[in-house]
Amino acid sequence: MRTIFHIVSVLFFCHLSTSWALDIALPEMGDSAGELISPREEQEIGQAFFWRLQQSTELVEDPEVTSYIQSLGYRLASNSNEPNLNYTFFVLPDGAVNAFATPGGYVGVNSGLIITAANEDELASVMSHEIAHITQRHILRSFENSKRMTIPRTAAMIAAALLGAADPKAGSAAIMAVQAGSIQSQIDYTRANEAEADNIGMQTLVKSGFNPEAMPSFFEKLQQASRFYGGDAIPEFLRTHPVTTSRIADSRGRASQYQVKPRLSDHEQFYLIKEKLRVMTAQDIQEVIKYYQHQLTRDELTNKDPVNYGYVLALIKNAQYTAARQRLMPLIEREPDRLAYQLALADIELSVGRVKAALDIYEDNQRLYPDDRALTLNQVHALLRTARPVEAAKLLQTQIELGEGGRQIYKLMAQAKGDTGQKSESHAWLAEYYYESGLLKAAADQLHLAAEAAGRDEYQLSKIASRLREVENAMSEMEN
Repeated sequence: MRTIFHIVSVLFFCHLSTSWALDIALPEMGDSAGELISPREEQEIGQAFFWRLQQSTELVEDPEVTSYIQSLGYRLASNSNEPNLNYTFFVLPDGAVNAFATPGGYVGVNSGLIITAANEDELASVMSHEIAHITQRHILRSFENSKRMTIPRTAAMIAAALLGAADPKAGSAAIMAVQAGSIQSQIDYTRANEAEADNIGMQTLVKSGFNPEAMPSFFEKLQQASRFYGGDAIPEFLRTHPVTTSRIADSRGRASQYQVKPRLSDHEQFYLIKEKLRVMTAQDIQEVIKYYQHQLTRDELTNKDPVNYGYVLALIKNAQYTAARQRLMPLIEREPDRLAYQLALADIELSVGRVKAALDIYEDNQRLYPDDRALTLNQVHALLRTARPVEAAKLLQTQIELGEGGRQIYKLMAQAKGDTGQKSESHAWLAEYYYESGLLKAAADQLHLAAEAAGRDEYQLSKIASRLREVENAMSEMEN
C-alpha cells in the first residue's frame, strides 16, 4: 500500500507542474476506491502532495486573502456531500485561470481565477466543482478503470512520473509521449467525472446560497475567451476541465431548476480581495497604477470603492503614502467598520514609522473583530517590531487554541518565544513550522535543539519526545 501512496503522490506533483490533464490509471488492485485506499491513506496522499507543493512553489500567505478563501471554502464544504472532511483551501500567486483538488480535501485556487471571476458566485461555482471532485473521489475512482490500459503502458506512465520527480522537464516529455496512445481510452471517463462534478457542485453551490447561473455563465465566459487564445495561451482551467457547448447547456439546464435566493453574505469582500491580489501579483506597479486611474474614469463603473481600494494598495506599494491616505479616508468615512480599510490605514501608519498609531488601530478593531486572524497577524507583526513579544505570543496562542494554526502562526510564535529568551519553546515552534512545510528532517533537528535547550524541565522534555516520535514516524512512512 505504501507503494501506491508514493506513486500517487509523485503523480499529483507532476500533474500540477504540467499543462495537461489526464486521469492517471494504475493496474486494478481492488473492487472500489474505498477498498483500494483507506480514508487515512487518502489524507496521507493529500498531505504528501501539499508538502511537495509548498516546497516547489510559493503560496499566497497574505492573512486577508487566506482568511477569505478559507471562509468561502468552508462555507461551501459545509454544504457538500462530505462536510466533515478536513478541507484545506489555499491560493497560489499564479496568473493562470485555474483551480484543482486532490484527495484529502486540498483545494487550490490560482489568483488568476479570482481576478478573472466577475463576482463571488462565479468563484464559488468553480470551488464547489472542485469540492465535488473530492467528495466523489474521482481521482481514486480512476483506479477502477485501469483495466482499460495495458500494463506496459501503465508502467511507462509510472516511469515517466518517477523521472519527472527528479527532472520535471524530462518527466513531462516522457509523459506526453505515452499520453497520445491513451487519451482516447480516458476521455469518456474524464467527461463523466466533469459532468458529475458539475451536478454535485451545483447542488453544493445552491445549498450555500449562491446563484446557480454562475456556473454555466463562467464556463461560457471561459469558452468564449478561449477563441482569442492559441496554443499554450489557452486558459489552464480549460485544459484541465474541458468545456464543451453541450456541457454548458447541461449546466444551464440544471441551474434553471433552482430558484435564486437573496444573498446573505458580504459579497463586497470578494471585490476587495480581487483587487488586493491584482496588486500583490502585479509585475509592474506603474502599469497597475495606470490601470486604476483609467478604471476610475469610466462612467459605466457603478461600484468604485473596490477600485479605489486597489488604487490605495498600489500607491502604498509604490511608497506614495500621502496620496494613498487621501484616497483611503473617503472609503473609511463611508464604511468606518470595514476591516480591510482599517488594515490598509494601519499599513500606511507603519510605513511612515507611526507604529503606535498602527497599534491603536489594531486595538480598536479587536473590539469589533475579536481574534480575527488577519487582524491578529498584522497586530503581531507590529508588536514584534516594537519589542513586545509577550503580547504577541498571547495573541498567537489564542489563535492556536481556536484551531487557527498554520505555518505563519508557528513561525511568528517561534520568533516571539525566542525574543523572550524561551529557547526551547522557540525551537519547538520552529519545528512545527518546518513540519507544516513538509521539511520533516528540519523539524526533527529543531526538536533535538529544543530538547537540548529544555535542560531539566521534565514536562517540556516529555512533550518534545512525544512530538519527535510523531515526526520520525512520518519521516519513516515517507521513506518506505
